[in-house]
Amino acid sequence: MEKIDRKDLSDNIVKQIEKIEQTSNKTVEVFSDFQKQDILTLDQASHTSDDTTIKVEITNEEFADFVLLHELYHVELEITDQPKINVAVTSEDQNLDGRILTTANSIYETLEHSMIIKKQLADKSFDTKTKEAYLAGVERTLNPNVAIDDANMVFFRALILFDATVFASKRGNVEWKENYNSAYKFVDEAMKIIDKNDLTVPFEFRRALISILEAYDNLIAVHGYQGMDYHDFLSITPVVSNHQLRLNLNQVYQIKHTAFKMRDTHQDAFSLLAINDGQSVAALGFNVDKVTPEFYKEFYQQTVQDMFEVNNIDYVIR
Repeated sequence: MEKIDRKDLSDNIVKQIEKIEQTSNKTVEVFSDFQKQDILTLDQASHTSDDTTIKVEITNEEFADFVLLHELYHVELEITDQPKINVAVTSEDQNLDGRILTTANSIYETLEHSMIIKKQLADKSFDTKTKEAYLAGVERTLNPNVAIDDANMVFFRALILFDATVFASKRGNVEWKENYNSAYKFVDEAMKIIDKNDLTVPFEFRRALISILEAYDNLIAVHGYQGMDYHDFLSITPVVSNHQLRLNLNQVYQIKHTAFKMRDTHQDAFSLLAINDGQSVAALGFNVDKVTPEFYKEFYQQTVQDMFEVNNIDYVIR
């Protein structure tokens, strides 16, 4: 891995780095770990962050500017008030945990892509050549040279097609609809949800994310598989009004004793679910022996704001 000097980066990239640094008060460092790439995908750059530095790594040399700008736009969204996915629980099955989080993150990133594509068209980093390479990569990804059962191929393709439909503006692609009909039903539903929401507004981003997760869970259930239980497993940043913050907790949220365990203690997990959409905003690790009707009664009388602050729950003001 080799650090890339800022003077060797394009003006568009440098401007985006400076914008992120001003907003985050962190230093952005870019590294290359170029590998032989047969296809172009949107995961050929990644980033990590600590208290002082955001480290971005790219692996595609031919389309380096595109994948780097793409990742920097993800970083820009990450440091805004956009709702985030957090996971503090475990099913105690690492494979299941991984599937739940991977699919949820895929849907989350596709929602970000609906905003990022506008930026990459405007800065011309997603040009004709790049789009052709990206779509060629999508076609390769849709038909991997591995043995996967038919139902799981539907679930896999649904996520790939959703992302490609958003990022490459391929809504209503006739070939994809004909070849991958079951998966594309989910894509159609997800695109309708995007159309109904302004994803630059945190409340509407969160609403769209929850609705599309539900649509994907329904796709899994329709094919006879157990759903992912996104509502309890994932905690999604709450977006609340100042009025809601002043209300008693029981007017806005309810506590549910889940089948999951807290990831750090492996003790029983309780989800704090929003009454309006049933989505967890936090996982709480109560001592089961002390969770009595009296405990609930007292706990529910806190204001929403007090409860958030005592339990260090991040929130966004609507």
